[in-house]
Amino acid sequence: MPIFEINISLSTMLRIFTIVVVTFLMSSCMTSSELDYLSTNTDQTSIEVIPYDYKIKSGDLLFVQIKSLTPTQYDFFNQESSSNSQLMMSNPYLYGYQVDEDGNLSLPILGMMQVRGMTLSAIERKISQVSSKHFKDPSVKVNIINFYVTVLGEVNNPGRINIIEPKVNLLEVIGLAGDLREFANRKRIKVIRTTGKSPEIFYVNLKNSDITSSPAFYLQPYDVVYVEPLDKRFFAIKNLPSAISLIISSFTLYYLFQP
Repeated sequence: MPIFEINISLSTMLRIFTIVVVTFLMSSCMTSSELDYLSTNTDQTSIEVIPYDYKIKSGDLLFVQIKSLTPTQYDFFNQESSSNSQLMMSNPYLYGYQVDEDGNLSLPILGMMQVRGMTLSAIERKISQVSSKHFKDPSVKVNIINFYVTVLGEVNNPGRINIIEPKVNLLEVIGLAGDLREFANRKRIKVIRTTGKSPEIFYVNLKNSDITSSPAFYLQPYDVVYVEPLDKRFFAIKNLPSAISLIISSFTLYYLFQP
């Protein structure tokens, strides 16, 4: 059986190594433009944002605060929640008022009122009007206390995020999650919405300045945001100068070992 002997010189091996490294780096480097958000023209100075105000749905848990000039001993509505503020934060379902399947909100003393489809400011006005029969000069504040979203994938701090301001958009939530990692696919952010009869899936391109018109730009309670990784996650250079530096180092190594 014949035996084949292959002799490869050190310079040839280094040449092959250099070619492989250069090709690999050039195909894998990430430029700063790939890491940008909302790509716009140099002459574009504004982005149109569609007005949005969250409307209450069945299942929302509302915290209602009424302050008035009524003496404390007659203010039955706020006594319990104000005396147990720490417990209220740890278990909001003990002190919040949930909108039922028919869209009704039942409040002590004030009774039941239809709130589904209303904004928080509209509900405040409605409660203020009803409570004026029981309290002197009432001041009403309403907020959602079971509004949270979940962020998964290529972000620095994945997990559940509690939302205080219901008018929150996708960019703000990504910021709360610690921003995207270098390997995040900014052109394909998946938003899974489960509040309807059947789950909806939206795909958002963060590099497109038209994302403000997407139905997934403003998030809703229980939304799940999944950030997909890039296809070339196996290796990447964050910027072009780093890639060039490595290429020069490879060539330098090659010529140092030339016979």
